[in-house]
Amino acid sequence: MTILIICLLVSISQIYLAKAFVAVAMSREGKGYDNHHPREQQSKLTGWGGRAYGAHLNGFEAFPIFAIAILLNLTIEVDFYFAEILALSFVSLRFVYIYLYIADFPFARSTTWTLAFLCNIGLYILPLVY
Repeated sequence: MTILIICLLVSISQIYLAKAFVAVAMSREGKGYDNHHPREQQSKLTGWGGRAYGAHLNGFEAFPIFAIAILLNLTIEVDFYFAEILALSFVSLRFVYIYLYIADFPFARSTTWTLAFLCNIGLYILPLVY
């Protein structure tokens, strides 16, 4: 059970890991980090900074699906062994996903995204089979 909660916390932190790269990209642009209009500046990022922003936003999209799956498994108290494998796989794949997104490996990134998504699907199926 503890591993599932830790994976949930790590998943939250991954969103802000990608945001750290966005902040670096913003600070390296012309006038530096625009704290008055950061969202406007972020939306104009290109290259690796724009991809980091995409990874950051995708983290917000992926997190709720994962969080609900974790909470569902904790509530129903499925066999945590399989839930933990899926959760650890999801979190690990999301670290790889962030790297592949920023480094501009689109096919590998999409493949990694799909595998992480399948981990989520597995987390939703577990309560149905236990």
